Amino acid sequence: MAASAKHVGIDLGTSTSALAYVQPDGSPAVVPNSDGERLTPSVVFFDPFEDVKLIGSSARDGGDPERTVGQIKRHMGDPDYSVEFDGRKWTPTEISALILSKLKNDCSQFIGEIEDVVITVPANFNELARRATIDAGKLAGLNVTRIVNEPTAAALYYALTQGVNGRVMVFDMGGGTLDITILFIQGRNIHIQLSEGARHLGGCDFDQVVNELIREEYRQQKGCELQMSPYQSGRLMSLCEDTKKMLSKLNVVTETFATDKDGLTRVTLTRERFEAAIGRLLIRTTMLVEQALDSLEIGPSDIDEVLLVGGSTRIPKIRENLEKFFGKPPLACANVDECVALGAALFAQQSLTVHEVCNHSYGILALVEDAKTGEAKVQNSIVIPKNTPIPCAMSQTFLTSEDDESIIEVEITQGEDVEPRFVNIIGKIQLEVPPSRPAGSEVTITYSYDENQRVRAEIHDSHTGLRHDVEIEYKGKGVLTEEELVRKSAYLKKVKVV
Repeated sequence: MAASAKHVGIDLGTSTSALAYVQPDGSPAVVPNSDGERLTPSVVFFDPFEDVKLIGSSARDGGDPERTVGQIKRHMGDPDYSVEFDGRKWTPTEISALILSKLKNDCSQFIGEIEDVVITVPANFNELARRATIDAGKLAGLNVTRIVNEPTAAALYYALTQGVNGRVMVFDMGGGTLDITILFIQGRNIHIQLSEGARHLGGCDFDQVVNELIREEYRQQKGCELQMSPYQSGRLMSLCEDTKKMLSKLNVVTETFATDKDGLTRVTLTRERFEAAIGRLLIRTTMLVEQALDSLEIGPSDIDEVLLVGGSTRIPKIRENLEKFFGKPPLACANVDECVALGAALFAQQSLTVHEVCNHSYGILALVEDAKTGEAKVQNSIVIPKNTPIPCAMSQTFLTSEDDESIIEVEITQGEDVEPRFVNIIGKIQLEVPPSRPAGSEVTITYSYDENQRVRAEIHDSHTGLRHDVEIEYKGKGVLTEEELVRKSAYLKKVKVV
């Protein structure tokens, strides 16, 4: 293996995934899979006859839709989601591991054995989704040295290959998610200021709009609803994706599809009609851009460049809206689908400086008294707000509510809402204290967040001077134990991935 091949980055995407490495001359390159494709569709087909898993184009185009799984990234971090085939349940982590195994096996034929990797994730991924991504890498036999936010990786690629400098906004819209990140680029130094995003806003949603338009066109032609088998519905969704892409190049597209009832049906869609139908989705993108600027108390003129990332940014209306909003055309490299993977490979070199921010708020569940009603109820009290520059350490002091407490327990939260049901409990910290402590004793909670996005929590009881600190490692529902990782990894090694 070439010495530089150890610098490997992977974009584990909703629609497609890619692996890139740094070549001997220092430039990043995407490594093709065994089918000669630079982008591998993030689709898995579970063969019913043997323990073979088809990954990529063959799974997307040729398999039974009822045994095919796509867009699994949208379920990362959901501990209750799974799919079942032949009596075995598959979690999003395991399905993602199959995709990573495909990339590892195929690309190693070109650049040699792959072990250490940097994997990218959406900036809005929570702790559980990030942990699930790391576990997927472990199950695939990879050593995940770091998880990097996708907009950060893309910004690095633009900075080092396109010469971009100044305050920029990364508009990253791929198959499933939208990330808005504002940052400063100064040579090889990147300072993140803010990240906002939507977990479910991307190319898949535009595909669904095309699907609705085709069904509406069919209804107008036939006077009835379109009825299709699962296989036909799966083929129709592939057609919808192709139609969406063609509408980015042509003003009018005619497509043909088959049904058992009517045989071949032809429908014609226009770009104008498509753009009108996705209007509500485009409004959401504009609102997120406005929200990001408002949070920093800046305006469109304060952004030097808008960088396009992700295949969905090829939609002309998205580019037109951004140009109208900022008063200048956004900057797009030739490979908006690949720049995240390419940036991740550059990031793996570790020869640069990146200053990140907290992707989510961190707090505790505390009993808070309403100033108006005097009623006390449990709320999420934020200690480190979202988008705080890291590394950082922040504290809050609370008062105990009962006499003679022997154990002080703090539940650590991740999320922005004050309502406990809308945030994640990612850990707990306990401190044993002597008896006879009065209610109202001061307890100080300190959170520290380092460059590797690891969180530590310290609890300090001012009454006794006792303190205890721990590194927060999410161990809730959906996180694999070491024993489960070993067992599942051993099974996946026996699975034939092609």
